[in-house]
This record gives sequence, C-alpha cells and structure tokens, in this order.
Amino acid sequence: TMPASIAAGLVAAAAGAGDAGIAAIAGTQAAASQNQLRFSRQNEQEADRVGVTNMVRAGYDPRSMPNMFERLARQYRYDGKPPEFLLTHPVTESRIADTRNRAEQYPQGGKEDSLRYQQMRARTQLLFEETPGMAGKRFRAMLNDNPKLDAARYGLAISQTRIGQLNDARDNLRQLLAKAPNDVAYNLAQVELDITANRLPDADQRLKKMLAQFPSSYPLKQVRADLMLKMGKPQESEKILDDLSKARPLDPDVWNRLAEVRSLTNNAIGVHQARAEYLSLTGDYQAAIEQLDFAKRRAGGNFQLAARLDARQQEIRQQEKMVKEMFR
Repeated sequence: TMPASIAAGLVAAAAGAGDAGIAAIAGTQAAASQNQLRFSRQNEQEADRVGVTNMVRAGYDPRSMPNMFERLARQYRYDGKPPEFLLTHPVTESRIADTRNRAEQYPQGGKEDSLRYQQMRARTQLLFEETPGMAGKRFRAMLNDNPKLDAARYGLAISQTRIGQLNDARDNLRQLLAKAPNDVAYNLAQVELDITANRLPDADQRLKKMLAQFPSSYPLKQVRADLMLKMGKPQESEKILDDLSKARPLDPDVWNRLAEVRSLTNNAIGVHQARAEYLSLTGDYQAAIEQLDFAKRRAGGNFQLAARLDARQQEIRQQEKMVKEMFR
C-alpha cells in the first residue's frame, strides 16, 4: 500500500541509503498521483456518459455536448487563464472524441433551443461580459463559425450599438428584420439603436406599430415609457406605467419606475403610494407604512382617499405579520 511504501522509503533513508529512500518515497507519491488522476478521468468519463444519456432522455440531440466541448477548446486554447472548471476538467481531444462517439450511437434530431431563448441568452451574455466590446468579439466569433446564427447577429448588433458602431449595428439589424419584421426582440434592438442615434420620433413610431400588434407586451410598454421621458413627455410615461402597475401589481420594478416618473409630474401623493408598494414588495413594511402616512398628510380633506390609504396600511401590516409568523 502507499503508506507502507512511504514507510519503507523513510526507513531506507534513515538507515543511510538517503537517495534510494527519497527515490522510493517520490516514486510512491508519483504512482499515487497517477492512480488518482486515472480515477478522476474515469469519473469524468462516467459523468460525460451520464450527461449524454440524460440529454437523450430530455429529448435533446446529444451531439450538442461534444459541440460545446469543441467550442470551449477553441475559445480557451490560447488563453493563459481559462475558467477554473477547465483547469480541473480540461476539454481534451480524447474527451471530445469519446463524447462524440457516444453521441453518435443515438439517432439525430431532438429539441432545439427556441430563437427567443437564444435571443435572451445573448442579452444575458451582454450583461455579464466585462464590456460590450468583449461581448461583440464573442458574437463575431460565433458568426464566423455559423453565419446563419441569428441570435449571435442580434447580440452583435446590440453590442455595436452600445460601443457606437451604429452603421454596423444598423446593417446587422436590417438583415434580421428582413427575415422577421415583427420580431419583438429585433424591433426593440432597432429602437435602442434609434434612441442612441437621437432618432427619437423613429423609435416612437416603431414602438407604436409594434404595440398595435402586441398591445399587452411588457417590454414594449416599458421601453416606450422610458422613451416618453427622453422626449420630455412625463405625463404619457406616467400613464403607461400606471397601466403596467395594474397589469403587474407584484412587480417592484414597475412601482419604482412609477414613483420616479410621478415625481416629475408633481403627483406627490402618487409618489408616496408607488414607493409604498415598492417597499412592501421588497420586504420593508415599516417604510411602506410610513410612505402611506406621508400620503395621508397630503390627502387633506379627501376622506375617501384617506380611507383607502388606511385600508392599504392595514393590509401591509397583515402581510408583515404573516411573514414574521412564517419565520418563527
């Protein structure tokens, strides 16, 4: 065993055969490391095998696994500091070949990620990259691999807009909108481009057209509310957000935006009401009740409004009580 071998090496070293003893210890540790590495690779192969099987069971094409491994290998081949998981689980040629051989044993086909999912994944990648320029390089590399990958072109167009390459962004969006003129994500990307280029009327016209087709679209309404502020129309922005607060009463972001806009329209009571809803949804019940106290002071002789504010305060107190009881 390894402890016995090391002990023998120590005895030899103590008896005067220093080099031989040290060599025995080193050889034993090297053998142990090799066995551990072999064991780790066997576990890794087994994990990859289970991954391929699970993909098939879930209805996906297992060839996506070796494809992903190849993409990772290309991306980090010359990177001096790859992600930590690639240091402990490197994507070797043998690993790629092994998973591809396993995947080829199954029929082709299976579910594919929807275009909408790919679009949202591209937007998420933009959020987590260090800079829009870095994200743009990633999307351009993906397009070099597959020029038909519309989600990568979409991500590239947004990154180009954000770093000021507006003509390039316009060209990419033109291609996408030619394929899918009514796609919400592509149209919102064009709206962002128009706003960046200070073509606010063009952005508003596009949003109106899209809202005529998708009147309940949350992202379209949200972007138009922001656009109205940029165009100096806070009252219209307030109306849009007020409608959104009725459709999405549990969305704290809507209430937070509504409070900000109401401060621009001098709707002081409305500011306190919106802040109260935002605070209650984010768990700050006492601050929410305090905001409604501020609103009641401004209500003056409007007894109906004061009664509604009192009732809302009571509801918030009940919510706070329920939450406290849950965590006892």
